[in-house]
Amino acid sequence: MPPPQPSELETSPLRGQGEEGLAVLVAATWVQALCSAGMLLVPTLAPQIAAAFGLPTGLVGLQVSLLYGIAMLASLQAAVLARRVGACRASQLALSLVVVGCMVALAGTPMALFVTTMLLGVAYGMTNPAAAQLLARFTPPERRNLVYSIKQTGVPLGGILAGLAAPPLASLWNWQAVFLILGGATLLTALLLQIRRQRWDSDRDAAVRMQGVGSLTVLHRHRPLFWMGLAGFCLAAAQLSLLSFAVAFMVEELFITLVAAGVIISFMHAAGVLGRIGWGMLADRLGRSLPVLFGLSVAMAGLFVLISALGGVLPQWLAVLLLVMAGATAIGWNGVYLAEVARRSHPAEVGEATAAVLVLTYMGVLVGPALFSLIVGLSDSYALGFLLPAVAAMLAIVCLANCRRAGDAGASRT
Repeated sequence: MPPPQPSELETSPLRGQGEEGLAVLVAATWVQALCSAGMLLVPTLAPQIAAAFGLPTGLVGLQVSLLYGIAMLASLQAAVLARRVGACRASQLALSLVVVGCMVALAGTPMALFVTTMLLGVAYGMTNPAAAQLLARFTPPERRNLVYSIKQTGVPLGGILAGLAAPPLASLWNWQAVFLILGGATLLTALLLQIRRQRWDSDRDAAVRMQGVGSLTVLHRHRPLFWMGLAGFCLAAAQLSLLSFAVAFMVEELFITLVAAGVIISFMHAAGVLGRIGWGMLADRLGRSLPVLFGLSVAMAGLFVLISALGGVLPQWLAVLLLVMAGATAIGWNGVYLAEVARRSHPAEVGEATAAVLVLTYMGVLVGPALFSLIVGLSDSYALGFLLPAVAAMLAIVCLANCRRAGDAGASRT
């Protein structure tokens, strides 16, 4: 008998099982890790990059905000592009932008850094919608939360790769070598994806056209997804507030050394990785994602209130434990969240729905740290600033409740 064709794989009740589903998951996770590592190279090598490009170190730090802003805009049309050319091809295009961005950075000028930032931001904005489109086709519903959660570990994995590999390589050679190595690994990955491209892109539709506001129309048509997007905004604001100011809080108010604070941050990221997988397994076990998201939001709100009110008076070990627990929740929600977005979407619109809610999520990434910084500037207290992610988590609970009500109302009408 001839081997099954892509269309047969997609309609089979066993789709996503075995080699094909595993290959999709590994590829999507690795693409996410490479693009995340590219996003974090400049912040990781900030002192060397700033000196080489003739910029203040603080200005280089603003690159992260610019990257996420560009990623937010790129995600508006990313899902449409993935449907038009295929999710695998869209992933290859994203990887190609990372390669070009790494090569441009070698020029070592402020304009080169700006162009690199633009390219990396667009690449990052393209990855999640393309991955969601692939995973929706090759993942059985009963495994969706775990698979999406594993894929989302690509984000901290990219951070670990950048944090562990970039500084030693830059010290051994120079910062240009780091960009060259990342560019080479990314190019190799893009070429390897070509092996599966025909099978994975069998659903591409060249007739799909770009829209003025891109995927945001999905939020207008589907009210539950609109509330999911707002919940993502709140949860992302809480997550980035924690990651952006945890070190400063530990050093300036808990009187922990900078080296020790760096180790604790690593533990927080590790807790987030384990959390993403654990919460995904729990959601699959329950057969529902929303209760897990509710629980995580409640836990986040409580933990941040405790950190804000008691962090400065608790023993250091207990305050650190609270921060690590906050990492497990505030960094661990993403996979279950995207799985719920996929569940509430029409199969043909999973990529567009993912892109649409990510626009609001990226807005949370930009707004959260900015408001936290404003609170710290006005109050001169990082502890007080942690009330912001607590409030954001509480608002996420409200959004999730509205999402459930909107979904129930839609189901009753049908």
